Amino acid sequence: MERIQEITKQEQVELFKWLFGEEVTIKEEPDISLAPYYEDINIYYTEEIEQLFQTKAMKRLGKIMQLGSSIYRKPNVYHTRLEHSKGAYRNCVQFLGMQYRKPEWRKYIEDNRLKGYLVEKMKFMCVHDIGHFMFSHAMEHIVGNKDCNHEDIGEKILQEDEEIKKAFEQVKAKEENSNLEGDGSLELFCEGNIDFDRMDFSLRDRLYIGEQTIGDTILGLDAMCDLKWVEEEKAYRYVYQPEALPHIETFLTARDYMYQTEYTSKRRKIDDNLSAKLAEEIKTGEIQKYLSHIVGKSLEEISVEDYLKTNDIIFLNELIKSKKDLEHNEILRYAVPDNQTLLKIAISLLDPKNTDASTYSEEEKDFLRNLRSVLAQEEKLPKENIEDVIPSVQLEEDKREEILIKIQDILGQEGEIQGIYPYERVYRKYKKEEPIYIQEEDGKIVTLDQYSKLQMDVSTKYGYGIYVFLPELKEQGYEEEKIEQIKDIIKEYQKEENSLANGKLENNRMNLFQTEHGSINYQEKFNQFFDNGEER
Repeated sequence: MERIQEITKQEQVELFKWLFGEEVTIKEEPDISLAPYYEDINIYYTEEIEQLFQTKAMKRLGKIMQLGSSIYRKPNVYHTRLEHSKGAYRNCVQFLGMQYRKPEWRKYIEDNRLKGYLVEKMKFMCVHDIGHFMFSHAMEHIVGNKDCNHEDIGEKILQEDEEIKKAFEQVKAKEENSNLEGDGSLELFCEGNIDFDRMDFSLRDRLYIGEQTIGDTILGLDAMCDLKWVEEEKAYRYVYQPEALPHIETFLTARDYMYQTEYTSKRRKIDDNLSAKLAEEIKTGEIQKYLSHIVGKSLEEISVEDYLKTNDIIFLNELIKSKKDLEHNEILRYAVPDNQTLLKIAISLLDPKNTDASTYSEEEKDFLRNLRSVLAQEEKLPKENIEDVIPSVQLEEDKREEILIKIQDILGQEGEIQGIYPYERVYRKYKKEEPIYIQEEDGKIVTLDQYSKLQMDVSTKYGYGIYVFLPELKEQGYEEEKIEQIKDIIKEYQKEENSLANGKLENNRMNLFQTEHGSINYQEKFNQFFDNGEER
């Protein structure tokens, strides 16, 4: 099959002029995650969109890792929420660029004054993750009074932070009377089974985890989609051509794989809760200062100003300072990244091109000093085997209940036990409430679950698991013998475990940074980086 032609820079310039006006100024920056597939690895912005990404609230996302607690196990997944946000924005631009090639689409948008609607959705993709807390989803459940999530806080930031409000308002279509509410046609592409957000993390996260890229699949989805009248909806919707079915199935399968093996895997569940526990237990330093303004507060009580000061550098800095306690804390021995991983994180979360020391915050300078001190020391203790600290297993629901009963018998206690954590995961490859429209060969438009040639299983799957925080059991005074019995029970059930395997490829992000003189020397780069950030 002939490769689908991605939209060019010139096509994007034409799209921007059509949306924003002839005087538009175009900026660009490279995105390394596009390199394995796309010919043009640049992301293009108008000057106003670039300014939106330059606000304090958005730049903060450049100090929050996309996959958060996965860094404990996979040292190459230190890409950021800001990179992802820009990628989601780019996916929106690519999709609209594909549509812009069609004269009938342009006429529909112009006749219905929908340019403003398109711009609003473009802006939404820029800021859709603005409310994420430290370590992304990992510590979200300790934020607020458990009634607010990152979407709620993101909306609060957009309403109350004056800088981003002003920058947001500056990004607008040239038409004064444009219909900002739109026709609803793009809603499912902003939040749906196949949307610009999922397109980016399905490509970007797979790259850094070491999975095969699906750039050709995403390009095929963009190219094989047309705006059509859907009679049942009494509205125009984006409908996939019959030829798009293999791309749809590939995308949904790849996304489902990532959820089962990464985003909602048993290990990620453990790591996320571990991060939250560490944040709550670290009694000194900046973490507690910021948490005191956020944990247990209602959405109305949370200060946007305080919230925007939180980032992964604060959390990691406290973990680095805690390294002196490693011999006495087996949880920390698992959670603190090794020296090389910390080095990679620093390169990712701070701008290595920055040569102006005055622009570094005090937090960044402190992080660099502490990191330099750690890097100067040899790794003295081996990495803790997490199964010796937090044993876990994921099986069928009845097996999980068997394990719980056996543990309760050993400990001589019924009901909920601190340190014993059962959980349930729901895996939905396709959500019917977020329909994907596809055209049958006879021209009839149906939803994916009704498509005559669909062979992929789209039924809901469940995962039932349990993990045990052994240090918590020890703190409660349970005997070592009983704790060992619990570990043996988990190990026995692990033999039955039938979970999906993680990706087999061990990706190393340093391999992506190739020059004519060879790979970049990270240690040398960091030394230069530190010297730039050190006070003179």
